[in-house]
Amino acid sequence: MNELKRLHPAAIFVSFLTALRSFLIPFVLSFFLGSSNETGGFFRFEYIWIGILLFIFIQGVGHWLTFKYQIVNEELYIQRGIFIKKKRYIQQKKVQSIDVTAGVFQRLFGLVKIKIETAGGGSEPEVHLIAISKDEASAIRAHLLKKTTEAEEQESVGEEATEGTVKGRDYFWIFPKNHLIIAALTSSGLGLTISAVAALFSQVEQFLPESIYTVLFGFLSNSGVTVIIILVFIVFVIAWAVSFIGTLLKYGNFTIEKFGDELVISRGLLEKRQLTIHAHRITAIRLVRNLLRQPFGFTTVYVESAGGGTNEEQLSTVLLPIVRTKDIRTIFNELIPEYAVEYPVKRVPKRALIRFCFRNTIIPFIATLLIGWFVNPIAYYGFIIVVICLLFGYLQYRDAACGFDDARLWIRYRKISQMIVISKRPKVQSAEIHTSFFQKRRRLASFKFSVLSSVIGKSFLVMDLDKDQANSMLDWYSNQNDIN
Repeated sequence: MNELKRLHPAAIFVSFLTALRSFLIPFVLSFFLGSSNETGGFFRFEYIWIGILLFIFIQGVGHWLTFKYQIVNEELYIQRGIFIKKKRYIQQKKVQSIDVTAGVFQRLFGLVKIKIETAGGGSEPEVHLIAISKDEASAIRAHLLKKTTEAEEQESVGEEATEGTVKGRDYFWIFPKNHLIIAALTSSGLGLTISAVAALFSQVEQFLPESIYTVLFGFLSNSGVTVIIILVFIVFVIAWAVSFIGTLLKYGNFTIEKFGDELVISRGLLEKRQLTIHAHRITAIRLVRNLLRQPFGFTTVYVESAGGGTNEEQLSTVLLPIVRTKDIRTIFNELIPEYAVEYPVKRVPKRALIRFCFRNTIIPFIATLLIGWFVNPIAYYGFIIVVICLLFGYLQYRDAACGFDDARLWIRYRKISQMIVISKRPKVQSAEIHTSFFQKRRRLASFKFSVLSSVIGKSFLVMDLDKDQANSMLDWYSNQNDIN
């Protein structure tokens, strides 16, 4: 790998199709709404789109011609740029994670794309090779992650993992199919999907002829509550189906392989993805239990690491999509034994309850009262929301807690889902406590700590701890040098 190489020529079409996908919605909208009926009109959308498509294609050709890379003395060298030439060396020791994905467009050509995250690389991948062969991706990983040849030969991007014994592999975990179904049924992404589907329904008038829309709107206006409820139910079912299918496609064939210090995570049915992270670069573990999964004893496990993570997962990496809470310690013993311990917690004091309830209810309470008084009494139904917020305030109070031992600290809190965050002492970047005027009167304080996550920082906060407990957490961190 000592000569300069270009991406596979298919990178031109992969780049074009990827960009075209991002323009799909504007294209559809302009097709229905913006086409001019004037034969001589200058701003005809079909001409504009032809120009955009040509520009995207030419840009892809230019990127392919000017983007070159090579491995030089255990460093990855990149040069790119059409008008402004950019050159970059990425040292092997700076590589945090390598993410290999066989997306839909890559699979059309039998290729993969690879993202290489480095320390200090910013919020975007340091290197993004959008179309290379599987063998080339394996060679790059072998050079930059120092994987043994024997272990590397057993890994193939996009192939379905099996239970067989692989030479050099220390542990293998496969996501049970029945748990995959449970994960799809209880996905926390349902709320976002409902919002997207509802937004699409709100724009339906743009796609219907005016006569049909007028008849439909008149029908809905004259319909009773039953019809409205049926429409809401339809939106919910569509959103649930979309979320269900999305989860199946995302986490199908999910496996974890451990080779020494490396964890190789593979997943995906339509878009196959393989991510390699170093266990010693994990900075924190997050155990997340949403409202649907917690009653049945299921948890999702995320890892924060110095490199890795995606925007769709809040710059974190899913380690276990869904697992029984009682089985977490057993799996941790094999994957990350330093985190396979009990986490006893000390809850916030009872005097903090009123603060949790007040924070959650004050805004909806005042808004409901004012709108109901000055606008329309029907707004008083908003007190149902106030009651729901009050319930969440109590749940947040009940879940707020923290703890630590000689090597680790952990906090537990809830926004909507319950979350437990565990970090080792050397991985904590900073720790601090906050005491407001009202907290001071009740001898309360909030504790926050930060870790490095996906080359940027991420902070976690538990509110209204007993002030002595918060101080002891801070002392635990400030005395780390004496203990180490």
